[in-house]
Amino acid sequence: MASSQAKSEPMDTNSSAEASNFDPVNLESEILQLCLQFPNGVTDKILENSFRSVTMQQRVSALNRLLSLNKIDLLKSATESGTFLYRIRDTTSASGSSISVGGTTTDQMERVVYQLVKESGTLGIWMRDIRTKTKLSQTILNKTLKSLESKKLIKAVKSVHASKKKVYMLYEMTPDPSITGGTWYSDHEFEAEFVRVLNEQCARLLDERLEESIKKFPNDPFLRRTSAFMSSNELVALINEMGIATVSLTVQDIESILNTLIYDGKIEKTTVASTTTTAEGGAKQHLYRSVVAILESSPVVRNPCGICPVFKDCHDDGLITPETCIYLNKWLDF
Repeated sequence: MASSQAKSEPMDTNSSAEASNFDPVNLESEILQLCLQFPNGVTDKILENSFRSVTMQQRVSALNRLLSLNKIDLLKSATESGTFLYRIRDTTSASGSSISVGGTTTDQMERVVYQLVKESGTLGIWMRDIRTKTKLSQTILNKTLKSLESKKLIKAVKSVHASKKKVYMLYEMTPDPSITGGTWYSDHEFEAEFVRVLNEQCARLLDERLEESIKKFPNDPFLRRTSAFMSSNELVALINEMGIATVSLTVQDIESILNTLIYDGKIEKTTVASTTTTAEGGAKQHLYRSVVAILESSPVVRNPCGICPVFKDCHDDGLITPETCIYLNKWLDF
């Protein structure tokens, strides 16, 4: 019963009787009466102070029922950020219960959910976060989201971080790469072969440039070195011309591939002032060149454990173990 959950307050015997004999229909009626006293809408704080003898669950349940019966509207406060209002629905005016969004008519509840989704931008918003902010029941929220989806106002997008969960964003929005995985993911699966091919092609282009510089300047080490550099803009243009990818790769995509070559010790990078205003990254430009070791490094220096980013997570009974590490096994073969 509600009496064991209600907050203890100095009340008269009549109030105590109301708490022990909770009537949901009576609560709904009292909420409607309260909404009539506040034409601009009532907040959760006002409702909490007005109905101290009922639990939050009982109050939310009554509000959800009134929303489902279209007796009240859920609105976002224009003066208080993150605050929602419950307002009596105007049954005498069509504009009081519906709003046009993108040429499509929506009710006030859909409008509130739509605004939350809109504010999330290209990152989207989880259903759990919408429910927390609006305090709508799961059934009503599901119905509202499906209605907005059918009107093509919002869409659900699967995240690579949680394949069984969806984030909601505006229908016309392009999801952020952090949600879809960007260029390196297809159908939420990492394209390892595609990355390997790009890695090889970038290394090949830089090796060819190095060979050209050696032939062109055999007796000038300074010019031989500087002419071997290629910019990331130059590399992305050549890669796109090859037609390796079905989508147009960006400078950021190629630079992420080039970074893996740097970590492998195959190329080096330098940053110079850009000579053009169109170069991505502002006034700086990244240049890369292939490197050939003059002397073979000591096996001790090449130990992968010293630069391993997951060294702290590597142990015998974990997901990452010395026994299964391909880098360590390769190093032991020297």
